[in-house]
Amino acid sequence: MRQSKLNSATLLVALCCYIPLFAQRADFAAAEKYDAPNLAKRTGILKVTPFFLKRSDRFWFAMDERPVAEEDSVASRIDKRSNTYYIVNMPTGKKTELFDKVAINKALQGLTQKPVDSRMISYSPNFSADEQCVTVQYQGKTYDYHYLTKALTVHSLNEKRPSYPLVGVSADGKFELYTRAHDLYMGDAGSKANETQLSTDAEPYRSFCVDEAGTYIKEKAMPSIAKWVNARYFYALRVDKRKVLTMSVISSGFMPRPRVSTYKEELPGDKDVAQFELYVGDAQERKLRKVNIDRWPDQQVEMVPSPGDMQEIFLIRRKRTRDEMELCAVDLKSGNVRIVIQEVSKPFINEDMFNVSIIKAGQEVIWWSDRTGWGQYYRYSGQGELVNRITKGDWTAGKIAAIDTAKGQLYLYAYGKRPNADPYQAYLYKMSLDGRAERLLTPENAMHNVFISPDRKYFVDNHSRIDMNPVTTLSTTNGKRIAEVYKPDLAALYAYGWKHAEPFTVKAKDGVTDLYGLMWKPFNFDPNKKYPVISQVYPGPQIETVWRDFTVLDKYNNTSLAQLGFIVICVGHRGGSPLRNAAYYKYGYGNLRDNAIDDDKHALEQLGSKYTFMDMSKVGMFGHSGGGMMTVAAMCKYPDLYRVGVASSGNHDNRIYHRNWGETYQGFNAKMPLNQDLAKQLKGHLMLVTGEVDENVNPANTYRMVDALIKADKDFDLLVLPGQNHTYEGAAKSYFQKRLRAYFAKYLMDAR
Repeated sequence: MRQSKLNSATLLVALCCYIPLFAQRADFAAAEKYDAPNLAKRTGILKVTPFFLKRSDRFWFAMDERPVAEEDSVASRIDKRSNTYYIVNMPTGKKTELFDKVAINKALQGLTQKPVDSRMISYSPNFSADEQCVTVQYQGKTYDYHYLTKALTVHSLNEKRPSYPLVGVSADGKFELYTRAHDLYMGDAGSKANETQLSTDAEPYRSFCVDEAGTYIKEKAMPSIAKWVNARYFYALRVDKRKVLTMSVISSGFMPRPRVSTYKEELPGDKDVAQFELYVGDAQERKLRKVNIDRWPDQQVEMVPSPGDMQEIFLIRRKRTRDEMELCAVDLKSGNVRIVIQEVSKPFINEDMFNVSIIKAGQEVIWWSDRTGWGQYYRYSGQGELVNRITKGDWTAGKIAAIDTAKGQLYLYAYGKRPNADPYQAYLYKMSLDGRAERLLTPENAMHNVFISPDRKYFVDNHSRIDMNPVTTLSTTNGKRIAEVYKPDLAALYAYGWKHAEPFTVKAKDGVTDLYGLMWKPFNFDPNKKYPVISQVYPGPQIETVWRDFTVLDKYNNTSLAQLGFIVICVGHRGGSPLRNAAYYKYGYGNLRDNAIDDDKHALEQLGSKYTFMDMSKVGMFGHSGGGMMTVAAMCKYPDLYRVGVASSGNHDNRIYHRNWGETYQGFNAKMPLNQDLAKQLKGHLMLVTGEVDENVNPANTYRMVDALIKADKDFDLLVLPGQNHTYEGAAKSYFQKRLRAYFAKYLMDAR
């Protein structure tokens, strides 16, 4: 008997030691503490958006927190936040507050001869025409504050602020373009006298009005889509959607009766899609001419910005198969169309990275192409002759930040150009248009986001990494660092206990391709414990949700979810990002539903083998939109791995999702793989979520999945958010986040 008691006691002690290693309880208090709204209270603006002045070498920017002393308490730091404006002298790098509030308060007392309530003073960076003064308002009066001399004067009604061109008015200020009942009209600027009706066949959805669907009468003038090229010529690209069919959503909470909203929606393989018509107008002759731009059936047409007073305008027309396009020039006088550049890229053109710039008044064209397998820039003559390659190599040339035609220089982002650097980090390079010279302007191992001054002499650089605090610097475009402009005060955030996600690299299923990801852990992480795992997914193909810059409030609130007691990971997949080479980006063509799943599974298996704290017997997945589609497909294809899932607003049936999406990435008239076809394979716990009035991913996507699961006799959960569109807001967003966390806690751990 004594031996039995001893064994029982020993067993009890063993169990007490054993349980914490394997049984986890959801820490809802920690999840709430680090929920996005609470983190937002402890962070201000992390990046600078500079506004460059035109008459001086200065820029101003706004911040929502004031610099405070290091010894200030966390609460004090939070309380001291306010909207503050700064102005920076670029040659010297000197930064000062745009509004000296102490000086302004004193000046107001002198002008009003009364005590001043500083809480009632309003500050506005509304610059005067000479850019020497900004605006201060107090007790209904407006004052001009000279930010250099700190003088404050009553605003003169005769003082002119900068004027901006009126919409629809010609460059010489003589004529104005507008619509009446969708038709295009021209009259004298302002008065609309000497009116001429330029079209007679317009109607809703074949309109010259900016609002193509509105019901308007001729007595009401409305803004038009027409654009002036110079004082004489203008053009209008009219889109005919009259035959495009519709879809609908219903808002059940609309009072007094539920409201049905119906909208035009082109679906993959539709017979009737938008048709494009180009018109060129002549103000002198008061005529509008239709230009023949026909090339392919159901082509899509886009105008290309062409700076300067030119005799031609440029457009791009795209084949419906998305694998061929042409840059065309249209003569304004004759209406003749000529092909400048033709591009073919199989199986589809990378529209996310494609870029074209018309320079030197149409004499030259900068053109992006991945014809070598890597996206690079090429220089063509205005007649379509290849002059030279501007960039070359096994890396991706990204968006153009600025062009200096006078010096023959191009400022662009580069991805994967720096050896041993994350290929998703953007670096700014200065390239010569002849392709003979290049210079790296942002050497820091970080993600860079730059703003270049209008004179191309300076640039402001916001740079950071997921594991490196952000900093904003000012430099010359010759590479000389002038000053550190701004570094956010993150003491309150770190004192609160926040930690950044951890980057990692694994291999794709092919065993060769590098995949990049992030891991969020509980902030009380214990490497000796085992934690359930959740994969937050988005399959692209236009973006991967693996943030490279410093991120506190990530879009999917992964920080909060991890604090329940989960390891949350997010990893990129082949086919997920246009920033890498063509082989990577176009990997998933033809398999829009499944292309990312195997790489996600393989990444999890590698991480699970490496880290013993990951409990691979308890794996979940969640995603929104394309991620919602992927979640359901992954749970059905690999039910023994992915046991719990939350799929919000998923495009489960791509037959009823945008045709640009399906026709580009799945193939024109190709058979769509559907999540409904996999319903019978579901084993785990699945919660489907949809916004009731989602016009991006129509709720029918979710309801069709529901129908398939019912017919397959599967258990599942459904959450419908009334009045919510594709992006959930307000109380619905908070409720969804709580339900998501509770769902994973219930089915992946002991949530008592």
